[in-house]
Amino acid sequence: MRLVPNQLTAVRFIAVPMIWIFALAGQLTYVGIGLVLCCLSDLLDGAAARWLDQCSDFGSKFDSLADQLLQISAVFWIALLMPQMVTENPLLSGAAISLYFASLLAGLIKFRRLANLHLYSSKVAAFFLFIFLIHAFLTGQYSPLLLLLAGALFILSSAETLALQLMSPSVDAGMGSILLRSVPKTHPLRRWLARLP
Repeated sequence: MRLVPNQLTAVRFIAVPMIWIFALAGQLTYVGIGLVLCCLSDLLDGAAARWLDQCSDFGSKFDSLADQLLQISAVFWIALLMPQMVTENPLLSGAAISLYFASLLAGLIKFRRLANLHLYSSKVAAFFLFIFLIHAFLTGQYSPLLLLLAGALFILSSAETLALQLMSPSVDAGMGSILLRSVPKTHPLRRWLARLP
């Protein structure tokens, strides 16, 4: 925990229980503010790890656990505070939640751990999910367009995660994408992509 990236990740572990308190109290604005803090933590921890050359196996697993805790909590915050988001979009909501939990379950069964693969599609989906959720909780209403965009990206990311977990013999947190599965780790494209935020 002495490393800066792990301290940034820890912000999410501290923020999630606080956000739960605000969610249970029905304080949408404070849930939105908490999500802004979590978004900044999520954007900065990986970047700090690369910039400071402090990447570690512990940090990768710690980040994955923080992400899963936040994502699972967000599902419940939506159901608690904005149930109309789910009831008005049952197919999108059902597909997103089903694929997400299927990918979690596949990792737990096959690898006996939460196997977050740190895919590029997951990073893009997480960014748009943060934008969507922050907007929804800060304004008290959700944007159907942002929901469709965030939901579609989340479904794509969960499907890619599930497919890779089913095809891979071990967890490779640095794979990046199913499209890079056969590209050697020493390839210049892989090294260039690894430096991206």
